[in-house]
This record gives sequence, structure tokens and C-alpha cells, in this order.
Amino acid sequence: MSEDPASIPPPTNPPPITWKLPEGIDDHIYSGLIKTSLGVVAGAAVGVLMFRSGNGGRSASMAAGVGVALGSTVERARADSK
Repeated sequence: MSEDPASIPPPTNPPPITWKLPEGIDDHIYSGLIKTSLGVVAGAAVGVLMFRSGNGGRSASMAAGVGVALGSTVERARADSK
């Protein structure tokens, strides 16, 4: 039950991509990744030093570091877009 190769239509070219990322967005992405990494490390260090019992304080400190980093990145992106 194989098809005749002559009856198979030739492949068509895909449509061209019409969208692209805004100019300069990669700077914000890199900045956000670096700030988030530093926020997690700093939050973990604070969590280890201040919350030795481990009752979720370390995770909360890391989450705070991520939140600060993401907030800073969004603020930077909004400032550049104006």
C-alpha cells in the first residue's frame, strides 16, 4: 500500500518569519539572568548565615533575591522603552 512517488506533492517553502524581538531586548535578558543568579546566591548566603534552623528561611531569602532581581530587570526595561 505504498503511494506512487509521482502522486506526492513537492514540499513547499515555509512562510517567511515576519516578527522579531525588539532591539536591545537581549541586554535586558542578560541583565536579568545575571541579576537573578546574583540574587539567588546572595539570598542563599543570607539564609545560611541568618536562618541556621532551616525552617524555610533559606528558601525565602533565595526567593526574595529572585524577586528583587526580576523587579529590577522589569524596571530597567520600562525605563529604556520610554
